[in-house]
Parts: sequence; structure tokens; C-alpha cells
Amino acid sequence: MEKYQQLINELVTELSKTKSINEAIIARNVFIKKHLTPLYEKLKSLPKEEKASFGNEVNQFKNLINIKFDEFSNKLNEQLNETEHAIAANVSIDTVLQTKGALNPITLLIDQIVQFFRKLDFQIVSGNEVTTTKYNFDYLNIPLDHPGRQTSETFYFNEQLMLRAHNTAVTAEMMHKNNQEKDLRILSYGYVYRNDDDDLSHSHQFNQIDLVWIKEGLTTASLKWLITSLLQYLYGKDVKVRYRLSFFPFTEPSIEADVECPNCHGKGCSLCKKTGWIEIIGAGMLHQKVLSDAGFTIKTGIAAGIGIDRLAMIKYKINDIRHIYSNNFSFLKQFVKENK
Repeated sequence: MEKYQQLINELVTELSKTKSINEAIIARNVFIKKHLTPLYEKLKSLPKEEKASFGNEVNQFKNLINIKFDEFSNKLNEQLNETEHAIAANVSIDTVLQTKGALNPITLLIDQIVQFFRKLDFQIVSGNEVTTTKYNFDYLNIPLDHPGRQTSETFYFNEQLMLRAHNTAVTAEMMHKNNQEKDLRILSYGYVYRNDDDDLSHSHQFNQIDLVWIKEGLTTASLKWLITSLLQYLYGKDVKVRYRLSFFPFTEPSIEADVECPNCHGKGCSLCKKTGWIEIIGAGMLHQKVLSDAGFTIKTGIAAGIGIDRLAMIKYKINDIRHIYSNNFSFLKQFVKENK
């Protein structure tokens, strides 16, 4: 067996280079394929009278391989167990590397908006993300042939159930349940879903706030006062806002509020689609049919839908809406100060 000792020494050297049982098994198998397997092939071709002697040598060589492997694997297991025990028993691990977490900018902004409307005695609700076509469309005066009802625009479960496309579905439900109130103030917030392609300023899932205020005597002046007060609360007195006429089936008249693009300061860029402005609020006086279908005798009310994601982009100068949902710690870390 002396002629095989050099090969056994080679095996021991190769095993010593491994750092895990799996690596050791691979090293052993490579060694066997290189040095032991050819001996079995040779054994097949030997004359009968030589096979017994040579076969005995081969078996002894095989046994030595197994012995050396077992010795090494046992030793390696002991070392690994000692290391694991040392790690488990070390109660003095330094925690300096732990960093303070930060709330997502969407959460920060929702908290600020909720605080603003609570001061105005609004009831705050989040509602269900799964709603019915009645609350999402029918009770909001949205016609059957409206593009928003198409599957290319909206996520449906069946003909009656869907993911809410706007939080107006929540406020519509609250209107039907509270139609005897003489001064109803509802603010709903949460995720809404549109079948949109994701880009710099659009996402198939985004956050929205919707509000209704139903009371006799409210006017478009009341609506503009409320929106302007909110935007000044969020961005300061110098915020640049423009109002323009628009159309929504559930309000009449309808307006939209835009804020100057924080990325280009009104000059035009890819974020604002070269307009210099970012649309953030759709609003108007509640349509008479929406009020009557909900069971109200009151004739005046105001409503607004606010894209929180875009509000956050403007407030925190975020140039890509997709960053908000990326779970990128380096992105979120910048909001630690906002949490204080």
C-alpha cells in the first residue's frame, strides 16, 4: 500500500482546502473519479489469477479514502459547531451599525393631511379596497359607456366586484349611509388601482385621498378656499397653484388644481410632460343626481380627489413615482428627519 500513500496525502491536502462538508464531498468525489475509478477499470481487464491480489489492494485504497474523509468531516463539523456556539453565545455584539428607520413619504403625507382635515371636523375613513360597481360607478353618475369602466382601465373580480379605481367609491358609500346628516364631512384615503403602465409619474397602484363636504350654502369659493388652504398647509404660503375648468361625471361644475413642477420650476420637463405643472387635485360641486341618488335633500356639496403620490413627489422633490414603492433603503433614509 506504500505506492498509494502519496495519493492519500494528496487527498488530505485537497480536503484541507475546503470550508464546508459540501465542498469536502466534491473534493472526495473528484479524487475518486481521478484515482480510484481507473483502478476498477484496470481490475476488469486483469487475468483471473491476478484479480484477487489487485482487488484486495484497490479495496484497501478505497477504505483509506473513506477513513481520511471521515476523519476530516468529523473535524470540520466540530469546528463549525464551535463557531456557531461562539456566535450564539456572544451577547456583546456591537449594535452601532443599526440605523434608525424612516416612514415612507406617503405615510408622512397622509398623516399631515389627516391632521389638517381633523381640525376641520372631517370624519376619517379608509374603507375597503374591494368595492362594487355601484359605488365606484353607478352612484357617481358615471355612464355605462364611460372608458373608465373598461377592463383596459380597471381591475375586475367579476361583473359586480372590483378593486376601487378611486376613493370616491368609499365616500359614495358613506354618503348613502349618512344621508340624514345636515353637515356631512368625510375624508377617505388609501390605495386605488388603475390599469395603467408604470412610468415616471404613473403607477397602476397609488394612494389617493377623497373628500366630500355636504352642507347647505357651500359654493365654488368654499371649494377653492379649502384646496388652497390645504396646499399652503403642505407647501407654504408661496406655493404656486392654478385652477382650470374640467369635467367629472359626479361634479358640476368641475375644476382641477395643478401645482408648479418642483423639478423644472415651471420650465417644462419629462416629469410634468413639458407643461411646467403637475395635476394633483380634481374637484367640483357635487352633481345634483349624486346627491339625490344618495338620499340627500341638501342641494349643495363639494368634493375633491387628491393624488397623494404626486403631492409627495412635489413636497419631497421625487422625480420618479416608482421610487416610492421600491423599498430602497438609501431612498427612504432621507426621510428620517421628517419622522422627528
